[in-house]
Amino acid sequence: MSDTSQARTGGATPRMAPSGLYGRVLDDLGREIVNGDLPAGSIVMADALGARFEVSRSVMRECLRALGSMGLVEGRPHVGTRVLPFASWDLLNPQVVKWRAQSGQYVDQMRQLLELRLGVEQAAARLAADRIPEQDAAEIRAAALRMRDALEADDSREYFAADERFHQLLLNGTGNPVIAQLSGTVGAALQVRRHDMRPGMHDMTRRSVERHLQLAEALGRRDAGAAQDAAAALVEETLQEFEALQSAGRDNPPDLKRSSR
Repeated sequence: MSDTSQARTGGATPRMAPSGLYGRVLDDLGREIVNGDLPAGSIVMADALGARFEVSRSVMRECLRALGSMGLVEGRPHVGTRVLPFASWDLLNPQVVKWRAQSGQYVDQMRQLLELRLGVEQAAARLAADRIPEQDAAEIRAAALRMRDALEADDSREYFAADERFHQLLLNGTGNPVIAQLSGTVGAALQVRRHDMRPGMHDMTRRSVERHLQLAEALGRRDAGAAQDAAAALVEETLQEFEALQSAGRDNPPDLKRSSR
């Protein structure tokens, strides 16, 4: 894999949350802010939060610093830490992507990210057709074949894991470190889709597999035009599925299903 694929949020599958005690507290507090339990304008104190979560002051301060880097909170001297409004959030941060999805904003967020991907992945496909290393092009095709095999086996988790890998490799294959960093955002959204499944929102289709294979084959041929067209068709069709869900009044279901198909 190329050096570009090791960009900060690209390369390996993004971790959904830090591990250990720090990770648990960060995850819990981040969810509370994103789902509105701690609304914008709320003032929280590190000592009080530390007592509530039963962690040291240093752990709590580290969590608040991390949340501050995501635009969720802001330290106020002699006042405490203020929860910031939605407009301040770093919506491309993989952690924020996960928390938004798990707070009932799944479909809205996926539609927003698909609209972003509609432009980005067309450009990425055209660039990758010229720049992606042969090994990575072969791995993209292997990911598409994994999707095909998973479809035949009705294995949704394997299907979406392969889909996630496919799109990360595509963005990393551009040779553009700015585009490659978006693989962390896309990967986080697809991980949520794979782990927090809802009925009817994760259809595995032969048409989708065909689109992925078409894109993989175009990359293998170094056909930039065909790769761009395949990427556009792939994302457009997925976006249409989400828009159909919203039109049917099924956006943002409140429950999170944790079961495979």
